[in-house]
Amino acid sequence: MKLFRFLGLGYPFPGSLSIDFGLLLIRLATGILLCTVFEKFLPRDGRWGPQDWFIADVAKMGFPFPVIFAWCAVLSEFFGGILLAFGLLARPAAFFNAITTFVAAFVFHKGDVSGSALLGTVFFASTMGLTLTGPGRLSIDYLIYRFCYAPTTSDTHMKV
Repeated sequence: MKLFRFLGLGYPFPGSLSIDFGLLLIRLATGILLCTVFEKFLPRDGRWGPQDWFIADVAKMGFPFPVIFAWCAVLSEFFGGILLAFGLLARPAAFFNAITTFVAAFVFHKGDVSGSALLGTVFFASTMGLTLTGPGRLSIDYLIYRFCYAPTTSDTHMKV
């Protein structure tokens, strides 16, 4: 149970349907765009995964194992975007994408939020917001919480 709470599955969900629709829109837009805008994972020149230019950019930032860090960033953006769109393990997916987009905006683009870092800053803000709020009730995380871990009515009467 504690593992599921740590992963963001065992938390209370807000009661407003408008909040849930808002979170759904943010999740869908952020998740789909993370998969497509940063197309570093999709096949190019017959090869899947991070492209050579991206690995070189990661190396320029000073990361010790640029190939490994490039793979982590690419997998986080692509599969994390899919998880965000569906609302499955949304908080961990949003957290890892928040780290990735923070590095892109404030390390690689040196915080030029009115120029080249604008897109990374927007993605950082949306993923950090989803990390803090969770996916809402219109998500797979909520279904898992509701059907597997939510207290039943009989549990509420059994106070010791």
